[in-house]
Amino acid sequence: MKQWQAVIFPLTLTALMYGGSLVLKSLLLMSALREHMNFGGGLSFNNIKNLSEEIVACSRSIASDVLVWRTYVVAPLTEELVFRACMLPLLLCGGFQKSTVIFLCPIFFSLAHLNHLKDVYSKQNYNLTKAVLAIGLQLGYTVVFGSYASFLFIQTGHFLAPLVAHAFCNFMGLPVLVSRGKGIVSVASVAGIVGFLWLLFPMTHPELYNDRTDNCVCWQGYCSGN
Repeated sequence: MKQWQAVIFPLTLTALMYGGSLVLKSLLLMSALREHMNFGGGLSFNNIKNLSEEIVACSRSIASDVLVWRTYVVAPLTEELVFRACMLPLLLCGGFQKSTVIFLCPIFFSLAHLNHLKDVYSKQNYNLTKAVLAIGLQLGYTVVFGSYASFLFIQTGHFLAPLVAHAFCNFMGLPVLVSRGKGIVSVASVAGIVGFLWLLFPMTHPELYNDRTDNCVCWQGYCSGN
């Protein structure tokens, strides 16, 4: 197994879908840094030192936040372990076709998120209609991501591929496609989507991740009887 490919390639591929979001975050970060420097009297050693100390303090605060560990480490790890590493091989060994598994498994994955309905219901001032629409959008997104994560796991045969994609998507949230007054965000979004579709199969080809495929088209053991 080639572990570094299972991290770098899927992460790069997933980041393409967030082209607009990454550009927008970069613009906001540069704007915040510019305001910080202007407010502090420009670029100087003390300002850089203070900024570095703020970044370190912020990083320590984030690292000690239980919700951060739950969202970006525990949730991706446990969910990918259950819904990809455990469930997918069982379905495949049970005789299901690869295409069927890619779309079937994410349904169970999305239903596992129904527990958020209570929280959404309270946030929507106990408006059931708004809560159902909000959770419906979330479940739809999890189905789409679950299909993508299942595809990554089947193609690469590596647990790390969907894991890093899951953690990255949890960090980024829903992709930003347009931003008012920032046409470059829309351009980056379109370019990212085109790049994602163009590189999806080349960057997930099984031979990139395992050189012991024995001429199998994928890893699931279809050639185990040969």
